[in-house]
Amino acid sequence: MLQAGISVIIPTYNRAKLLEGTLASLEQQINATCPFEVIVVDDGSSDNTEAVVNSFRHMLNIQYQYQSDMGFRAGMARNKGIYAANYEICLFLDAGIVVPNNLLHSHFQAYQSKPQDVLIGMCYGFEEFELKNEASLLALYQQQPLNKVFKTLQASTEYLDCRYAILNNLPNGFNQSRYPWFVAWTCHLSAKTALLRKVEGFDEHFNTWGGEDFELGIRLAKQGAKFDLLKSPLVLHLPHDKSAQGSQQSGQENLKYIIKKHPDIAEDVLLLNWTQGIQL
Repeated sequence: MLQAGISVIIPTYNRAKLLEGTLASLEQQINATCPFEVIVVDDGSSDNTEAVVNSFRHMLNIQYQYQSDMGFRAGMARNKGIYAANYEICLFLDAGIVVPNNLLHSHFQAYQSKPQDVLIGMCYGFEEFELKNEASLLALYQQQPLNKVFKTLQASTEYLDCRYAILNNLPNGFNQSRYPWFVAWTCHLSAKTALLRKVEGFDEHFNTWGGEDFELGIRLAKQGAKFDLLKSPLVLHLPHDKSAQGSQQSGQENLKYIIKKHPDIAEDVLLLNWTQGIQL
């Protein structure tokens, strides 16, 4: 039986150093008002990911699961986390997401204060393809204690999440939108574990980057899930290497799959991606 609390699910692949930063910030959850566990699902890493996880066993209630490297299988990795979860809320983070010490408290209290099934969080330093000022953001993170990093970020608009532009273009605002799932990205997202299991988690058809998270959001919305935004706090998305061109190409192919799977929302998907400048 699921218990009151949060299961933090982190898929990872060959990002041991970034993962270490994420786990270190979770270890500092001094304001957590609920029990929590951390489930790291390794998508076939060949670096020292397992050793990094083991180094936190005396500080965190942590699980490590491994699946063989058979290409991009982040959806499958997250599904392993969903079915291994012991708590009523799953909080999805990526390796390289650094969190303030009140993050778990904020997610847990949000679910207690109003009826909702999915809570969408935002990030500092998150761009869909490429962050132009990533060097200055990384320098800020490396040169200051974490609590000061977040205070500096809160006072600036330089590193705000790219999704704010999408939210500002929603005709009736987020709470009245017919497509709240479009910003439901798993870099920082929580949802009720029972509902995630009811829809059978992520579609494991996705084997390249992009879209598997908001496709899950589409199915959750069709089940009547209530979505809301966690306005504060934001987490920090640390810069890391990625191919903007490759990501955009795979994202477009995955959007075609989503439209084929959900033809009833095709008009919404096309409209929202036109807003982002993506051509299908």
